[in-house]
Amino acid sequence: PPPSIPRLILLDRDGVINEDVGAPGVIDPRQLQLTPDAGKAIGRLRRRGCHVSLVTNQSCVGKGIISESELCKIHERLGEMLLQEDGGAQLNNMYICTSTKEDDDVRMKPAPGMLFEARHDFGGKKSSCACLFIGDSLTDMMAAKAGGVELRVLVETGYGRGLMGRSAGMTPSLISEWSDEMNADLAEVLPFVYIQNLSAAVDWLLSDDDVG
Repeated sequence: PPPSIPRLILLDRDGVINEDVGAPGVIDPRQLQLTPDAGKAIGRLRRRGCHVSLVTNQSCVGKGIISESELCKIHERLGEMLLQEDGGAQLNNMYICTSTKEDDDVRMKPAPGMLFEARHDFGGKKSSCACLFIGDSLTDMMAAKAGGVELRVLVETGYGRGLMGRSAGMTPSLISEWSDEMNADLAEVLPFVYIQNLSAAVDWLLSDDDVG
C-alpha cells in the first residue's frame, strides 16, 4: 500500500461500485447490483476520514436514452443500496458527465475535467492533494493520469480483466511495465495497481492499519 492513505478517493461507477451491464449502461434502477462488498468498502474509507466521490460518464442521458431525472433515480437507488450494506457508505460528492463523445466535453473521461473539479472542491487551491482513483477502464486510467492522479488502481471487474488479457487480479500487483497480453494503450497509463475489485482495493489501501 502507499505510505499514507490519500484523503481523496475517486471512484468510477459502472464496473467499480456496481456491476457493469454493458451498453447503453444502467437505464433502470432495477439493473443495479453492487460489486462484492462495495458498500462495506466505501464505509471503511469514510470511517478512516477519507472523502469519497463518484466520477462517472453517463452519456445515456446525452443520447436521449434516459432523462436527467431518471439518472437521479438510479443514483438515489444506488445510494440506498450502499447504505443498506453499510450505514457509513455515504458518497461525499458525485461528478457526472452526461455528454456524448461528439460534444468534445472537457469533463468527459478520458479528459480530466471532472477530476480537476473534484480535487479543487476537496483541496481548494491545494488541488495537488494526495488522491487515488479506482476505475475499470482505459478511459478511467487516462483521465486519472491526465488529471495528475499518481495513485491509479485498475480493478478486474467491469472492463479491467479484458484490458489485462484475462489475467486475474487476485493479489494486488503494481504494473509498471507493459506486457504482450495487455491492451496496447495501457502502456500510456503506467504505472498502476491491478486488483480484483473495489473491496480488495480498500483492503490493500488500508492493510497497514485497518483489519475491519
